[in-house]
Amino acid sequence: MSRDDALSMLKLAKNVRDYFSGMRQRAHDLTQLTSPADEPGSNGYNKLLVNRGEPKGTFVLGEEQVNQEYTYAKELVHRLEEALGITEASDEQATTDVTNAGEQGGGFAG
Repeated sequence: MSRDDALSMLKLAKNVRDYFSGMRQRAHDLTQLTSPADEPGSNGYNKLLVNRGEPKGTFVLGEEQVNQEYTYAKELVHRLEEALGITEASDEQATTDVTNAGEQGGGFAG
């Protein structure tokens, strides 16, 4: 992968991470819903949505999925930044090596 491709992927990964970051609060808010009335039908339906026990409610499962996606995107950003840092260090080292080799002289052209 070229450096430009990695930078483009990093930008996209950051956008995805930020998107899921914002979605995390909305997903959590859904798990805090309460029944509109204290009667068996409303309570039963609400439990299907927000139950943290077993079986987990639909909104709880959704919150877990959003958190997993956020964690994945966050790790991808970290690894891409780390890889680009290594690439930049390697480029700087190559430039130094070429400069030093040119100053030494005595090569085929010198």
